[in-house]
Amino acid sequence: MEFSSEEWADGVVELVRFSRLADARERGLVLASKEIAYGILRCGDAWLIRVSPEDFDSASEELRSYEAQLEEVAKEVAREEMGEPRLQVPRRYWSLHLVAWLFVVFAVVQAEFGDRWREGGMLSAERVFLGGEWWRTVTALTLHGDMPHVLANLVTGLLFAGLMIPAMGQGASWFLILTSGVLGNGLTAWIYFPVDHRSLGASTAVFGALGLLVGDSCGGLLLKRSGRSVWRWILPLGAGLALLAYLGAGGPGGRVDVMAHLWGFAVGLPLGALAVALRLGERTGRKGQFVAGSAALLTLVLAWGLAANRWG
Repeated sequence: MEFSSEEWADGVVELVRFSRLADARERGLVLASKEIAYGILRCGDAWLIRVSPEDFDSASEELRSYEAQLEEVAKEVAREEMGEPRLQVPRRYWSLHLVAWLFVVFAVVQAEFGDRWREGGMLSAERVFLGGEWWRTVTALTLHGDMPHVLANLVTGLLFAGLMIPAMGQGASWFLILTSGVLGNGLTAWIYFPVDHRSLGASTAVFGALGLLVGDSCGGLLLKRSGRSVWRWILPLGAGLALLAYLGAGGPGGRVDVMAHLWGFAVGLPLGALAVALRLGERTGRKGQFVAGSAALLTLVLAWGLAANRWG
């Protein structure tokens, strides 16, 4: 599909042309769903979609994305017709399997090495700010108190990540989740310092993912030119805060680091809005997603490498 920015006498520009009116109308609905004004005009044997000059770039991007989705659906249908089994989990979610295995691996390693592994990686406000052991903001995310703690973080973390991936991509999603967890841990340690506050668990990153999802919704509202009623803001914010209160407060007498949950959410909120404003998911191709995901994984490896070196 080729795009043309030829300007007409009435000030609008030609976006794309089709041989069938039905195709033009279908793409027009795609633009309408994104609140992009358009018009359809017959020109000879072709049907033209026209938009205002300021909407040309965003309209082109939306139609390219739509065509890519149609192509993927066509390939999936072709595979089914050829007798190939349908994948139970779409390929764009394969990283969920990898992260689930990482959870298991870290849990097994922690059980094997015991207190030494736990003490070497858990968050300590004193060691972060007086000892310069910044990597504890990372390593603490891979430690857990017990098996129910592991399962709770695993289930909720994969759920929130699965909701993020369609909009932001796999690599960018995990990089943002890790970033929100690390920054959330750093802010928690800073708030408590000089008290030597200690904590562990991936829940800071899990609630960072929740903040990212809410930020994504709010960022989408900021980009809209109309329809930004107060209720559209209250719904995602209210739902996010309700989940934060329900999942992050813990039970009576429980050893739950509410401050870490709160700061993870607080960091994820603006990060999610910023990602939408920058159109991160749309502008990050396969290489960019690979780089972002690799950076997240290498950060974990580097942090534990520094922690192990300190033990030595």
